[in-house]
Amino acid sequence: MVEITLSLAPNDSSSPSVLCLGEVLIDFIADTQGSLTTVPSFRKCPGGAPANVAVGLARLGISCGFIGKVGNDQFGRFLRETLQSNGVNTQSLLTTSEAPTAIAFVALSSTGKPDFFFYRDPCADLLLAQEELPRKWLMQANFLHIGSVSLTREPARQATRRAAEIVKESGATVTFDPNLRLDLWREGIGECRQEVIRILPLTDFFLPSTEELLLLTETQDLQEAIHKILEQGPRVICIKQGSDGVHVVKVSSDGTVEEFQQTAFPVEVVDTTGAGDAFNAGLIAGLVEGLPLKRAVKQGSAVAALAITKKGAMTSLPSHRQVEDFYTGH
Repeated sequence: MVEITLSLAPNDSSSPSVLCLGEVLIDFIADTQGSLTTVPSFRKCPGGAPANVAVGLARLGISCGFIGKVGNDQFGRFLRETLQSNGVNTQSLLTTSEAPTAIAFVALSSTGKPDFFFYRDPCADLLLAQEELPRKWLMQANFLHIGSVSLTREPARQATRRAAEIVKESGATVTFDPNLRLDLWREGIGECRQEVIRILPLTDFFLPSTEELLLLTETQDLQEAIHKILEQGPRVICIKQGSDGVHVVKVSSDGTVEEFQQTAFPVEVVDTTGAGDAFNAGLIAGLVEGLPLKRAVKQGSAVAALAITKKGAMTSLPSHRQVEDFYTGH
């Protein structure tokens, strides 16, 4: 018999302001620099892009809940406890015996750029079905954050789309970071583009890297790529450009387009794993707090800068006080 349980305690029963839906997994991060073929040992860290964003939001003082599924195994229990200990509501984090919790091995180059290898087909997070979605949460949330990994397989693909539809029907905001991992798509980039395009009309804030944006739009011209995305429905695009900062495009209610650049904060880079997730958390937190877009983007950049000074995607995420102190020092 398949076992599926729902954890209720010790979380608050009220609906969180921000919901993150998708994968939560174990990152085994190399202890030394090098390739996956040469590094001798790894350190266990909690990970998964939407889960990283959820923890980042909670550490910044934002009420956040996670929607997903883990395996009925030691890693699944570890991840649930990690989210809870960081203040994330896990009432809608399900447990299944049908598949194990996903694992990723991560090696870091001398520049801190990560190289991934995944064990996740099958895995628990891809088994989330739309019938299991917390409809009350989705109808009452202010923001839903999603990525493309949950779009790679059914039933999680339909669950992700339905969650976005419910949130949009309620008048709330959907943020979407493609977080492309092309080796996870059975039919390659064509299937990936198709599913991303299908979700864009439900997206308010699109949060790709430059490489992801150009790859998804099949062009090497940034302005052409921006135009193609805006035609699909998003009203804001935040293009993450690493050490060059963030390029932001906003469509106003009257149809005018505004663009601006947020420069990156200069810091000593240790590990860029999860830098984009850290930016997302800082940005969304700023939007929840009612900050103007430029200030919210600046906050996202500060959170990302702090995160890349430490190892690990989730473990490196800063607190609200650390962000304030960082601003003071810069």
